[in-house]
Amino acid sequence: MDLPLVWGILIALVVVGFLMLVLRWGLSDYTALEKRKKDYGLLTEVAVVPTRRAADVVSDQLKRHGVKATAVPDPDGERLRILVFQGDEQTAVKALLEENS
Repeated sequence: MDLPLVWGILIALVVVGFLMLVLRWGLSDYTALEKRKKDYGLLTEVAVVPTRRAADVVSDQLKRHGVKATAVPDPDGERLRILVFQGDEQTAVKALLEENS
């Protein structure tokens, strides 16, 4: 093999490897966000609260209006999401707005 050809192949491999690392680093934030988003199936989020006590209060408000609710940890782990079935979403939002106005 000719020596300049070997150097050319080596440089091409280094450039491709560098581009792969840059792209992996650049897209890592996007994929991390996509992993944090959770699909709750038939449930939809109607509120986000800071504590378990607040989640219990909101769940009790919804229960009084005939809406079943569940609280799940937010992906950041600091808050809780209040989830209801999609069919109950409008009723839940109206119930929460009425209680808090």
